[in-house]
Amino acid sequence: MAERAHRLAEYCRDRLGDGLRAVGFHSDGDVELAYLRDDLKEQYPADRVQQFIESSRTIHRTVDELDATMGDPQASLHMLDEGLIVQFHFPGEDVVFLAMDSGVGRNFTQFVRECLDEMTE
Repeated sequence: MAERAHRLAEYCRDRLGDGLRAVGFHSDGDVELAYLRDDLKEQYPADRVQQFIESSRTIHRTVDELDATMGDPQASLHMLDEGLIVQFHFPGEDVVFLAMDSGVGRNFTQFVRECLDEMTE
């Protein structure tokens, strides 16, 4: 998993530039951040990073419980106040995740906001 996370970090740094926030992976007994943007190292102390990883694990457990009639989950996208999280699910190997600024996914973000506006007006 570490190799996948490092390859993804390198690819996303090239594609997303400063929009990339973090890349890492977690499994039952292992956690690693392959990349954390420099400004976030100061903003997010170790306990906040751990909280983020625990949130990612919770999301993964929820995704694992989905009805499998459409197949196994491959990836999931989550829009949060501070950005977007993509989880890549590898059966039996757990999750590689990336976090990015919300502006990176502005088409998706705008679509979700329009849907939310439509439902709350």
